[in-house]
Amino acid sequence: MHGFAYDAPHDEIVVMSPLAQAVLTFRGGANGEEPPIRVIQGPHTQIQGTAYGANAIVTVDPVNGEIYVPVVPNAILVFDRNASGDATPKRVLNGGSINISGQTGVSVDPVHNLLLVNGRNAMYLFDRTASGDAQPKAVIQGPRSQMGSVHEFQVTSKGWLIAAGGDFAGGTGFVGAWSIDDKGDVAPRWRIPVQQLTGYVPYSIVLDPVHQEMMMAAAGRSNRIRPPNGIMNTVITFSWPEIF
Repeated sequence: MHGFAYDAPHDEIVVMSPLAQAVLTFRGGANGEEPPIRVIQGPHTQIQGTAYGANAIVTVDPVNGEIYVPVVPNAILVFDRNASGDATPKRVLNGGSINISGQTGVSVDPVHNLLLVNGRNAMYLFDRTASGDAQPKAVIQGPRSQMGSVHEFQVTSKGWLIAAGGDFAGGTGFVGAWSIDDKGDVAPRWRIPVQQLTGYVPYSIVLDPVHQEMMMAAAGRSNRIRPPNGIMNTVITFSWPEIF
């Protein structure tokens, strides 16, 4: 498995299981050989992946009680938080030209009622309840934006979109802050040149508002970009009070 989410209000851990093509929900205090309290799995769920597009990402919206799962071929499935068994999604958003896979970054902003999808160096902003062939409200993409692709990204309560940017192969990978009101080819308002500073490229991003910090996970990537020290699996923390 590659992706999981923590539902703080309900104290539950939600895990994506690519091999089982299932969503597993555990107690927050689960330990050892403990079974999940709920499992979403079966043909009606439409959860499916391939050897090169495994179901790696799961996103939880505890405010509205929903679970989001990007899948092949080209869709985002939305389930009720309490769904179990061979459950049918309550909504399905078709990717269209976005080319959604099981590893497409997805984030929910319940404060501003947005669903954000990070695909192929572009950020697509949808209404949270978008379904079917709905078009995005806005797209952030272009050479000035330098928008990249990352497995997990975040939105702050103030409306700052914290995501990856730059050219990883060229050594300019960074974590930047855009506004959720941005559209088109808009440059980030702030950026931390993480690849230049550390040699690492961002894989997943998590925010700690209590300590006003941004944590960046770095792991092996398909393009085999490795830091000078050769150690791939690490977590790097930056202080970033401006975004909180």
